[in-house]
Amino acid sequence: MKTWRKPQIVEIAVGTEINAYACARL
Repeated sequence: MKTWRKPQIVEIAVGTEINAYACARL
């Protein structure tokens, strides 16, 4: 995995993935 300096995009992507996963489980 390459190190990239875009923490905001990573947080948004992870948050969206978790959100979708939670919604799918509900």
